[in-house]
Amino acid sequence: MGKYTSRQLLANLKTHKHATMNSILNSLTDTIKHLNVIRNLPDYFDQEERRLVAQSVIIGVVVWAVVFGLKTAVNWTFHTILYWIEHAPTPLALFIPLLLGAVLVAAISQYRATTLNYRDDDCHIHQLNDVEGDGLERAISLYYTSEPTFEQALTGQEGVEARWQLPTFSLAARKFLATLVTLGSGGSGGLEASVTLIGESMSAGLFKPRRLGAEAGRRVSLLGRAWRWWQANDPDDLQTAQLSGIAAAVAVLLGAPFAAAFFATEVMYRQRPLIEKLVYSLISSLTAYFLTNIASAGHTAMFEVEALYVPPSDLRYFGVLALLATVISLVSIYFGRLRASFERSFYHRQQNVWLRHLIGAAFTGLVAVVVAYTVEALSLTENGVELVLGPGETAVNMALAGEITLIVALIALFAKMLATLATIGSGGSAGLLVPSLFFGTMVAAAFADWLGYEPMLLIIPGMTASLVSIVNVPLAAILFTVEVFGAAYMVPALVALVVTSILAHDNTVYRTQREKYNKRQIMPGVSARRIHVSPAWAGKTLVDLDFRRRFDVNVIGLLEVQGEDGQPHVRLGASSTTPLEVGDILVVLGRDEILEKLELAVRDGE
Repeated sequence: MGKYTSRQLLANLKTHKHATMNSILNSLTDTIKHLNVIRNLPDYFDQEERRLVAQSVIIGVVVWAVVFGLKTAVNWTFHTILYWIEHAPTPLALFIPLLLGAVLVAAISQYRATTLNYRDDDCHIHQLNDVEGDGLERAISLYYTSEPTFEQALTGQEGVEARWQLPTFSLAARKFLATLVTLGSGGSGGLEASVTLIGESMSAGLFKPRRLGAEAGRRVSLLGRAWRWWQANDPDDLQTAQLSGIAAAVAVLLGAPFAAAFFATEVMYRQRPLIEKLVYSLISSLTAYFLTNIASAGHTAMFEVEALYVPPSDLRYFGVLALLATVISLVSIYFGRLRASFERSFYHRQQNVWLRHLIGAAFTGLVAVVVAYTVEALSLTENGVELVLGPGETAVNMALAGEITLIVALIALFAKMLATLATIGSGGSAGLLVPSLFFGTMVAAAFADWLGYEPMLLIIPGMTASLVSIVNVPLAAILFTVEVFGAAYMVPALVALVVTSILAHDNTVYRTQREKYNKRQIMPGVSARRIHVSPAWAGKTLVDLDFRRRFDVNVIGLLEVQGEDGQPHVRLGASSTTPLEVGDILVVLGRDEILEKLELAVRDGE
């Protein structure tokens, strides 16, 4: 029995040996076979993805060239004029470049001007000059032109054709000149809003059909195939290109490509970042970042410090951060209200374009002169003019180096706020991102001087707080902090982010282009809105209510909470004999002032 068992065991071992060898051989065969994944890589990286990646890289290169040139030109022009002002017999000399710049910007804004329709948070449409003021709101408006809307359906313009009806390269050129003149002459504001519009216009212009290109494509088959491959005929593809252009433009300024990609996506989609578009935005911003790194010999960051201090982790420090973020939130809310007042003062009370620009420049100059005389009389600093005029990066670097005292910080905070609002509110071509960082920096510098902290320890989280509470881009704010100043400031930045998100989560200097759920203005003064059926209307029909004559609106739809089959129904062109029930929603079309009265009547139970 034992011999038989041994023989059987030996046979089993041979069988298992052969099975194991076969398994190994099969595994090796499968391993070699699956190496085809390398050869078949183009199949996984399909033609559409290859096209989008190529477009993102090309957009990054083109936008970088324009924005880097603008950034260099603005810095050189501003510092040249600043040097001239400092060596002039009197600080009043600063009025000369400011007023001259205002006249030039007014002329640029009127040359081949285009009106853009912009929808605010209340769904009211505003008509904006394409070059004047904050360029980011113009970029948002252009970004959404290709999406289907009521007004496009009424005018017969849909899809990418709606964007091609508006200028691209010419708008970028005019915005370039207007920004150079505004900031180069001493206007107060940042570059980011202007370059976002330039980035959007340049990227859209690369895809806009041109008669010369179409003719060349017909004559040379190779060019024709290349153009058909390149073209963006779908609104989604066009928006991907536009977002890539905006991200590349911001990356040149921030020196933080990941933050730039998130900034572009957050601004356009607010709290709904789209990962697919984010990837191509990141490709474009990385391209622009690397080119900036090469051209600037490694100096890409907007703000630089000689040595980074490691932030403490004690409760006192985090308590100070919470208090700092609270104050910055209050400043941001105040700034938003002040901005609305300045815009009303300039645009509604002063209709003359030339006079409006001149008044804005004169007001900015007056603020700068007052600050210059004040800080000189009090022997506070020699850079009084630079605290007010220009983008403000020099003053931020001074604060990071500990050269800004509490009094100087407070003077700079309010003076810069007034000067920036005067410049942009009057139509000057500048942005609010860098001024927002400036405001957070000055509040933090005042806290640091008051409480005896190293300024950097509060300024860096203060920048995060200002980006969240003023610009409302929390993800970009954290990424900017980490990319520029290092991961050590992640936790302090998060504390500032949480506090400001709670206190000022709805505040932003950039009005949203996304439409509200319950109402939509389809053309100036006309809206479609959802009206909840009042209990007083229950069981009655539209005929019983004499709805059309009584309220002077058209009912274009009915959302029944419960139909005859017990299920909810959506009815277009609701029957005037259908009994209404509490919970039903009428979709009505009419003039805004009439709809306001109707909503008021429903609230009052009429």
